Amino acid sequence: MTEKEIKDKAEQIIDALTILSLGKEPGMLSSEVFKKLSAHPNFEKIRDAYITYLQSFDGKVDAAEDIKRLFDFRMEIVELYDVI
Repeated sequence: MTEKEIKDKAEQIIDALTILSLGKEPGMLSSEVFKKLSAHPNFEKIRDAYITYLQSFDGKVDAAEDIKRLFDFRMEIVELYDVI
């Protein structure tokens, strides 16, 4: 997977997680990620990884360590999602 593919997949996962947390349910035209995330065997691990990332997030990604933390977070949730 390329860095762009990881970024795109991570964004789909976070978008789906956010929409689910607002009480919305997937419909016929929803993305595959949104349709599958709530029943995913690693749902809680993905949710917890997002919570952990947000707890250390200060509102900007401008330092090298921030960029690495973001990339590591993206890798983590994509790996968790892709393991079935």
